[in-house]
Amino acid sequence: MADSILSRLRRRQQSWILFTFLRRPRTVRDAASRGLVVAAVAAAIVAPIFIGGRGGDAAEGAGEAFSAQLAELEELRAERDLEGGSDELDARIMQLEDATQLGYLEREGDASDKGALAPDFRLLDLEGEPHRLSEISGPIVLNFWASWCEPCIEEMPEFEEVSQESAGRVTFIGVNDGESLETAREFAYEVTGVSYLVLLDPTSSMTDGPYPLVGRPTTFFIGADGIIKDLWVGILNIKQMRELVAELTGEEVQESEDDQSTGDYGMAVRELIESATANYTTAAGEIERWRADAAVFGDPGWQRNMLAQVTIWSDLNEQFAGLSPPAQWDELHGKVGDALAQIANAAGPLVRGAVENGNESDLEVAVTLFETFRATFEGAAENLLGVIDTQ
Repeated sequence: MADSILSRLRRRQQSWILFTFLRRPRTVRDAASRGLVVAAVAAAIVAPIFIGGRGGDAAEGAGEAFSAQLAELEELRAERDLEGGSDELDARIMQLEDATQLGYLEREGDASDKGALAPDFRLLDLEGEPHRLSEISGPIVLNFWASWCEPCIEEMPEFEEVSQESAGRVTFIGVNDGESLETAREFAYEVTGVSYLVLLDPTSSMTDGPYPLVGRPTTFFIGADGIIKDLWVGILNIKQMRELVAELTGEEVQESEDDQSTGDYGMAVRELIESATANYTTAAGEIERWRADAAVFGDPGWQRNMLAQVTIWSDLNEQFAGLSPPAQWDELHGKVGDALAQIANAAGPLVRGAVENGNESDLEVAVTLFETFRATFEGAAENLLGVIDTQ
């Protein structure tokens, strides 16, 4: 089900207070008012994490057994330097090097694409114990997240719920990208409360290497054979998670009572509006970063984030255009659709051109259009949802 989205998106390429504001908005009014608070909090707290948040040593917080292996390896290397090598000594050093290598473990034919062998790696969990992807049996849901990524934090509690539902059949893994052990623990344990396996990649060795991302969050659905069966760029709701996990395991989707009505027009519109609101908020945050610091314009990471947002705008527009509203809601539906189309087809290409051509003047024009159309979208969306809620 994600192919139509991913074929366009995929191109090789602290605290409970924060969570309260970063959760999925339930109405457009909620999203708009909360967005002001998020912006203020981000300026003081989240932005420093984003700008300077590399966690440092990949072995930070290593557990006792892993630390003992590292210490033995260091001692044996020193012994070899002083006294020379031997077959037995060299073999033990090689064994320890293999056992303690963290990060990407290359395999022939691997790639971070659907249908390819998932790139292998070894990373430490939040308690300092090592885990190798290829040694985990059964299907795997692999999610890359960071504390500064609003949609990442928003979707993690629902990942937890689906993880509990599929316990014993599917392994859920969240890889924290580029942050310290302390930050990863806080957001995994205290803010989102997840219990599935969380791994630490403080140097971003995965996303700078075998798993280049066009946006965050990104989730890979890996079969028991190690092949990537599907991947999703952007936020997932719980219904989508359940469907993708069911496809991964070959099981029927187990829907809760709350899911029974998600196929109707009203629910489909609400989910799309919520997704659009979340993505527009993310784009607005990137724009504010640039306005606060012009040097950000030349940052490749910032450029990738903005181009990813433009791609998402286009996809949101296409998804909304594919809905068929009841006759009584056709006019309101059309106003929301017009705003989405303006963002995708007017602001989007201008943003892309400005970023790709390095023209900041053009970018200012483009983001002004985006902000204008976004305000139109929010008003139209609130009106449509208000009518749907009264039916």
